[in-house]
Amino acid sequence: MSKQKQMYDYIIVGAGSAGCVMANRLSENKNVNVCLIEAGPRDNSIFIKMPAALTFPIESDVYNWKFESEPEPELGGRRVGQARGRCLGGSSSINGMVHVRGHKKDYDSWKKFGIQGWDFEDCLPFFKKMESFEGGKDPQRGGSGPITVTRSKAEHPLYQTFLEAGQQHGLPNAGDYNSGDQAGVHVTQATIRNGIRCSTSLAYLKPAAERENLTVMVGCLVEKVNVAGTDAAGVTLVQNGERKTLHAGREVILCAGTIGTPHILMLSGIGNTDAFKTFGIAPVAHLPGVGSDLQDHVVAPLRFQSPSGVSIVKQLNTLGRLKLGAEWTLFKTGLGATNFFEVGAFFASSSDVDYINMQHEFLPFLADFQSGKVNIADGFQYFVSQMRPYSRGSITLNTANPKDKPAIRFNYLSDRRDVREMIDGIRKTLEMAHQPAWSRYRGKAVDTPNVDATDAELEKWLRIVANTEHHPTSTCRMGTDAMAVTDSQGRVHQLSGLRIVDGSILPQIPTANINAPIIMVAEKIASAMIHQN
Repeated sequence: MSKQKQMYDYIIVGAGSAGCVMANRLSENKNVNVCLIEAGPRDNSIFIKMPAALTFPIESDVYNWKFESEPEPELGGRRVGQARGRCLGGSSSINGMVHVRGHKKDYDSWKKFGIQGWDFEDCLPFFKKMESFEGGKDPQRGGSGPITVTRSKAEHPLYQTFLEAGQQHGLPNAGDYNSGDQAGVHVTQATIRNGIRCSTSLAYLKPAAERENLTVMVGCLVEKVNVAGTDAAGVTLVQNGERKTLHAGREVILCAGTIGTPHILMLSGIGNTDAFKTFGIAPVAHLPGVGSDLQDHVVAPLRFQSPSGVSIVKQLNTLGRLKLGAEWTLFKTGLGATNFFEVGAFFASSSDVDYINMQHEFLPFLADFQSGKVNIADGFQYFVSQMRPYSRGSITLNTANPKDKPAIRFNYLSDRRDVREMIDGIRKTLEMAHQPAWSRYRGKAVDTPNVDATDAELEKWLRIVANTEHHPTSTCRMGTDAMAVTDSQGRVHQLSGLRIVDGSILPQIPTANINAPIIMVAEKIASAMIHQN
């Protein structure tokens, strides 16, 4: 790893799911110098490395930006927390490790935004390039990529009952949902390598860290992109209280995420310049789409008690946790090596939708993962998520101070079509939870509607419990229309030398947990950049 200096060919802002990929791939060329800048610390914590400890980095002020929305008008004015990684690996270092590519139609539909080269068949080579799948290489899967993808064991009786109940309700067994048809119940695939979280920091950055042409800077808050005329010239950042200016000979690449990237752009005078007047920010480029079109998966938990001793809780008492910690520390096996989300499903809320639009994630105990609480109890819970919402939110400035977080408005359930799809999906889930397979294990419902609840009752309950799946996208989306921010390669319109590669450029949120799609996008754009140079 080279020593810090002032001039680089590429400056990458944000060492997350995309930034680590870009740093690795671009620095493969020994003739270019790459600087990767991260606001947070290194990812050395045992709580990041141990999959079962996933609530700890989410609770942390050190590794999580801990964003919070403005009061959500359709959720009774509640503020909704949004976990975003703040360390090497970014959100891949604090997420649930569930590996989902998405549906083929997700990517095939992106052409409606005026961009080419993003059909699923265009993306498949990069999904394969990124992964080493436990099942081995085949025409659909990669066998030698940086990201290790393993199949969960799903041996606990509650996991098996989830799979059985879904099939009793009429869902197929999807098998490898990342290879064929997503629809149906499945055993989850996870980004876990030999019992350790396989973040992009571990998979991409660690192998590249000793390259002489790669500089990694941590604890650096980027305040703005510096633009000379219409050329991105570098960035201004603060490290240990000292303000510094770094210069980019070729490009500044923003990988700061769906919230961080539009925030930096607006602080730099790039975005809806009419809104900057209030803050005294000099306009650089009028791109009104910066911060608009915010999308996220809304989720509702359906919770049921189970007989004492059935759920995993009996293995997570004080003695059990000591055993878990010892087994994982010594052998990287046991419960410490699981993310607990070992089964799931994709299904259609009704026959009116074009293709599967709902997701189930499942836990074999009761816990409040939305707020990071670790108090657990006997039971099980379904998480019901709508995959392609119609509601749109925004990121805007609160102040001109880079230390202040932006204003986040998700506007969950503001479109009646989202309410309809969620009600239908919840009703189907309640039916699944009352299949014969659950008769041995299903106890009293916990803050969950009855299976025969009316639409009005379900909607009232939904607005009380609805929360985020922590999958924000699309605030600087690719496209050719007036609200698009980048072209099909992430290059920012109206400017040169400025590119965005992260979840913010996705034209539409996919039918997937977003980590795998973001890594794929980074691999694809990096490849195009390398071949162009």
